[in-house]
Amino acid sequence: MINKLKYFIKMRKITLIILVSILLASCYNNKMYVGNIAEEEPIVQVQKIHNHHFIMGLVPGGNTKLLIAKYTKGFDNYVIKTNQSFLDGFLGGITWGIYTPTTTTIYIPLKDSKK
Repeated sequence: MINKLKYFIKMRKITLIILVSILLASCYNNKMYVGNIAEEEPIVQVQKIHNHHFIMGLVPGGNTKLLIAKYTKGFDNYVIKTNQSFLDGFLGGITWGIYTPTTTTIYIPLKDSKK
């Protein structure tokens, strides 16, 4: 009976450590400003693309080479944001890092979108 209680307490601690680690982990986020665009300038989303990677992102899967000109429609100023959302991280977690997707979002300045 005492061994079962010790095992239960140990497993409870391990579960708590895992949950706290997951809750404190942040999502990957990267922004690249291309051209003459300020960080505080208002932007409009043009396209959102899901990228597929395998083995902790080391092996590119489908849709990893993006032709940015196709989505920016010839604009010289744009922002590329690549991040790993909660859902992307969750998928990577349940597959133990075998499949690790990311999401790329492309923005253009609000003033250019009205042209």
